[in-house]
Amino acid sequence: MNEKCLSCISGGLFLLTMIPLTLAAIHWFHGPLEFLLSLHLHLPCALSALGVVAALIGAKGDLRFNLVLFNVLSLSLYLIFSTNLHSL
Repeated sequence: MNEKCLSCISGGLFLLTMIPLTLAAIHWFHGPLEFLLSLHLHLPCALSALGVVAALIGAKGDLRFNLVLFNVLSLSLYLIFSTNLHSL
């Protein structure tokens, strides 16, 4: 039961970090991304890293693989995004 909970937490953290980024990518809804970044610039990176840890502890099998893959994807996108913000 605990592993299923951690997998749900990992999936929720993935959605929490990816939805603002995907909405901002279509150039018409920047509000959620601005709110998430206004709290702290590296908060999405920390949430994605927490999602990776929760996925590694969570349920085994294909679900673990996919959650780790998706959370690493969101982590890398936010790292690229934040380094581009620092260079501006």
